[in-house]
Amino acid sequence: MLRAVADTGTLAGAARALGIDQAGVTRRIQHLERVTGLVALHRDHQGARLTAAGRLLLRCADELLPRIDHLLAAGSRQDPPDPSAERLRIGAVPTPALPLVTAHARALRPSAVVEPRTVPDVCREPADGGDGEDGGDGEDGGDGEDGGDGEDGGETLPELFRVHRLDLAVIRHSAVLDAPLPERFDCAVLAEENLLVGTATGHRLAGRPGLALTDLDGETCLLVGGRRHAGLRRHFTAAVRRAGVRVALHWASDEHEAAALACAVNGALPAFPFPAPAAGVVHTPLSDAVTRHRLLLVWRSDGGAAAWAPRLADLVREAYRGAGPG
Repeated sequence: MLRAVADTGTLAGAARALGIDQAGVTRRIQHLERVTGLVALHRDHQGARLTAAGRLLLRCADELLPRIDHLLAAGSRQDPPDPSAERLRIGAVPTPALPLVTAHARALRPSAVVEPRTVPDVCREPADGGDGEDGGDGEDGGDGEDGGDGEDGGETLPELFRVHRLDLAVIRHSAVLDAPLPERFDCAVLAEENLLVGTATGHRLAGRPGLALTDLDGETCLLVGGRRHAGLRRHFTAAVRRAGVRVALHWASDEHEAAALACAVNGALPAFPFPAPAAGVVHTPLSDAVTRHRLLLVWRSDGGAAAWAPRLADLVREAYRGAGPG
């Protein structure tokens, strides 16, 4: 599906190439975006093109689907799977790495039933014992309503594994802001990434190779409300507090509104990699240590995945590095 859109440049062209109607293409793309928690396509008057996350998903599919097809073909010549077969539940914050983790886990555990799901960001105690993750800055011009931030503080890592009955999780962790992982959990680094800042192309900060948090002092920053974006809100607001930077926080209902507001008020739009492209908005990485985070694969030290999770992390790390947007 993604390949057809990339080759034709439109949903209608993809539908013709696949021999289905355009509504069918749209439904499948929307299902993919719901499952992964990512925006795969950017649509405008010129047609449709893959976002950075969409390109990564396509590259992952090109690499891994032939292997999965081979495994399925081999399995079809054997007895039907046992209903009591191993179930492998993988939860991840919204990230393009989830399809890679799922596909490589399936390759490593071909007899397992792999169940990926998007989960909320993990709530962790701040490394310094302070109030590093609690939301608004206080200088937001009275916009204290944070779109539900007071209700979506997230689950702790043990709660995440218990509530969702996970075997593996992909989370973001800041070495500066977050305390170490709880005991009884092991982890491996999949990638190291920086927060990004989106600005209108005419903004004074646009076009720079990188930014520091001090560059945002006095700026209006747009944050998206809702549970799905709670991790970004906590990370960004804790980072600006740690850096002693004063910003005015304004809230938006979704990414599209936030991008529009950033252009309207000439503000800044914090984002995790890889944000969906928005017309007139360019993204620049922040270079402060406090804005850097690690994408971790986490498992229980005493769980069944402990024997092979480090190998899975090695495979995903290499594929993620090779398939990342260029």
